[in-house]
Amino acid sequence: MRGFLQVIRIAAGLDVAANRSVRVLLEVAHILIGVFAAALIARAAAWSYPRATDDIWLVAYACMAAVVVMGIGPVRRAVTDDASPLAANAEDTAHG
Repeated sequence: MRGFLQVIRIAAGLDVAANRSVRVLLEVAHILIGVFAAALIARAAAWSYPRATDDIWLVAYACMAAVVVMGIGPVRRAVTDDASPLAANAEDTAHG
């Protein structure tokens, strides 16, 4: 995760230590990507086997709910980290 955050920081010019709300945005993006991927897989599965469309979408909705529930903890942790005060020297916290 640290390498991914470093790539994001370099590519977008964001300093994660100075702008900590980036963590919350990344966690929410993970949830949205997971829900979108589940919907795409369900759509393809329902298209390929039309007789089980209702069952496929039922399972897909359960998977989407599981993705959201599993994402709540990391989002709460990111929000808590955002609320905590930053260290005096932001460069030291960026390098861990």
